[in-house]
Amino acid sequence: MKNMLLAAVIYTAGINTLSAQLLERFHFFPESTYISAFTADAHAHRMVVENIVLTKNERASMGGLFPIFAVEMFGTTAQANLGASIHFELHPMGQAHVVSNDYYVDYLLLDVPVGQNYFARFVTGHTSHHLSDNWYERLKLTTAVRYSRDYVKLFLIRETGVNDQFYLGADYAYIFTVNGLRTFKRWTLQTGGKISLAELYPHFTLYAAADCKVRQEADFAATNTLQLGIAMPMQKGKILRVSYQYRTGLDERGQFYLQHRIINTLGFSIEM
Repeated sequence: MKNMLLAAVIYTAGINTLSAQLLERFHFFPESTYISAFTADAHAHRMVVENIVLTKNERASMGGLFPIFAVEMFGTTAQANLGASIHFELHPMGQAHVVSNDYYVDYLLLDVPVGQNYFARFVTGHTSHHLSDNWYERLKLTTAVRYSRDYVKLFLIRETGVNDQFYLGADYAYIFTVNGLRTFKRWTLQTGGKISLAELYPHFTLYAAADCKVRQEADFAATNTLQLGIAMPMQKGKILRVSYQYRTGLDERGQFYLQHRIINTLGFSIEM
């Protein structure tokens, strides 16, 4: 009996020591993320308000990327983040006001340094797209589409600053439904980045950004975005961007599945 008690004490002490060593590898709620937002990506997690030029229509997003913990493993320190945002478009004149909502939730964004200024990013998440105002359908301007995707993503990213970034990756939708039917054209390829062009007034930076998505769901049609703007640092690592944006190609809103359009916007965004 004494031997059993002694063994239990030794086992418990060993478990506690191991648990303490594992906990030392974790750092909860880091102050900042390793990687800044993909600035020209229409569905990046951030705050955005844009006017579609020559119209009274607006595009907007609400959301952000939140670091949860960093963990030391395999000689490097990986960081786990949570991302969520809602993206919508408004037609303030007439009966159809809020046209559509696109919801994105990334349950896990795992960023792993793989070399000096290089990172690998693994993402798993869900998106669903909805008509927000049934007047838009009643006016026979469109018909509601049931569009949802559960996906995993893998990116290789080079970043040396919030205005110097390049990324290349792929998105695989392991569950993809349109109007209740499974879709097996599951791949989306994405690349883009941003570059500093000139330093203006102290702490103001003129930059350019681009993003390209090629979607198998639309027989590999592309959505291309070019952006030119001024970046200004804010408190606690936030970045305010005032920019002009040109987007052409496949409409990224699931409610307008397989349609194409061209828009020019002026607006601002806050990256956290």
